[in-house]
Amino acid sequence: MTRNHAGASLRGPADLVLLNGRITAGGHGPAAVEALAVRGDRIAATGTADEIGELVQPHTTVVDLGGRRVIPGLYDSHIHFVRAGRAWIDEARWDDAKSVEQALEIIRTAARNRKPGEWITVLGGWHPFQFAEGRAPSRAELDAAAPDNPVYAQEIYTRATLNTPAMQICGVTAEDGVISGIPEFNHCLRYTMIDDVEREVRSTHTLVAELAALGLTGVVDMGGRSRMGVDAYRGLHELHRRGGLDIRVRLYTHVFGDDETSEFDNTMAYVRPGFGDDLLRVVGVGEIMSHSWYDADGLEDLVLCAEHRAELREMTLRAIDRGWAINIHAVGDSAIRQILDVWDTIPRSQFAAARRMSFSHADFASEDTLKRIQSFGFGITVQHWMSTGAADLAARLGAERVRQQPKLRTMLDLGLPLGAGTDAMVAAPANPWHALHWLVTGINGGRGPSRTHEQLLTREEALRAYTVGSAWIGLDETRTGVLRRGMKADLAVLSDDYFKVPDEQITAITSELTLLDGLPSHEGQAFAGLRSTLDS
Repeated sequence: MTRNHAGASLRGPADLVLLNGRITAGGHGPAAVEALAVRGDRIAATGTADEIGELVQPHTTVVDLGGRRVIPGLYDSHIHFVRAGRAWIDEARWDDAKSVEQALEIIRTAARNRKPGEWITVLGGWHPFQFAEGRAPSRAELDAAAPDNPVYAQEIYTRATLNTPAMQICGVTAEDGVISGIPEFNHCLRYTMIDDVEREVRSTHTLVAELAALGLTGVVDMGGRSRMGVDAYRGLHELHRRGGLDIRVRLYTHVFGDDETSEFDNTMAYVRPGFGDDLLRVVGVGEIMSHSWYDADGLEDLVLCAEHRAELREMTLRAIDRGWAINIHAVGDSAIRQILDVWDTIPRSQFAAARRMSFSHADFASEDTLKRIQSFGFGITVQHWMSTGAADLAARLGAERVRQQPKLRTMLDLGLPLGAGTDAMVAAPANPWHALHWLVTGINGGRGPSRTHEQLLTREEALRAYTVGSAWIGLDETRTGVLRRGMKADLAVLSDDYFKVPDEQITAITSELTLLDGLPSHEGQAFAGLRSTLDS
């Protein structure tokens, strides 16, 4: 798709006008305007049909929205987009399966579409308690569903089940085919990867199309070590080079090897913050700057020794000095407090040079800790991974503690910048409407205790977190996240009205038309052909 109209003047007739809609300009609620004009890649105006009608000229494309709800394009503040894109077309997903039989039918369908010996992977985003039977498919059931294909089915980051062909390839000897632990997962997953850049380009492009169909126009990729390395980015960069990247991608870079300090310095030396363009840009370091202060799921208390505290302080100062945004993975209250203790030794004036500072997760942060984060002016990215993992957390921490976390209402009341996302694809599904449903209802699909109503967000607040709040994490809040004059024309025309449907129907919402830079990145049947009209 051609996107060569950046910087076009907002004066003069519109290129595209959307009429007869309910256009929510900034996530503030159901109050809306009825029309919107686009010129080039920007919003030229919003208002009444009569006001916007003055911008219509013979060359203007006019679209009747038929009363549909329009929102700013959704923006995932924390997703492992690059990693998923490498092999998205090789995955089977159980995100919406409600029973073991449904899950097995997905495997049978995948097997029918693959040659014998080709892998079928189900890589996270599900939990056994989402199935009516309350259990995962067994090795024997996976054997029966795909006898001629190796199958690897990983339940979030907890355990994985392999069928017999997969066990033989990977050398797994457990009678039930079940393994657990990141090293074991990575050992098996390396057998599933196909070293083919053309396949990675096609796979990433497919993922982009699926996300656009859900209304996403931007993502912040938070890196990660699992199945990642320098080569993991080649498909993404090649897709961008060919003009096929129809979503904004903001990269937080991370280290890959064991000598983390040296690799960190090498990153600082050869990559500059802001490197890239409006579609693909490197913006920060994280979410893992070093495994020395990585607290995983936050269930075990992290204790930073003097050496690690000194390392954190020095790496933070170097990143700040070079103008990098910083994001730190921290789930538990103890880890966050210790990190803040280190940062308290740095004069606040020095943090002014940092482009952006944020924590990922902060699920178990106390109110006092959140107040400390607020005093620094740092933000938080929140995700719905607890919707799949709440039952396991409750078994270890107690149901009442899980009901109180994360303290989303407290975060907003304190004025913390809050970006919403998924932490997909392993920890949770990539569907933003699953995450929005969780933000406003607190219902955990994995049969765990649901979040207390005191910590729920309104639909307006959740949408703002998923648009301009996430854009803040991606350093894009002056470009996108709201629909007003001069902002990027990134928006989604929804299949159902997010502000009016019952709670249980939020997860079924999709986008009928998604615009990125004023051009369609997704067209549903009602708007088929708009892309070719605008390109002509």
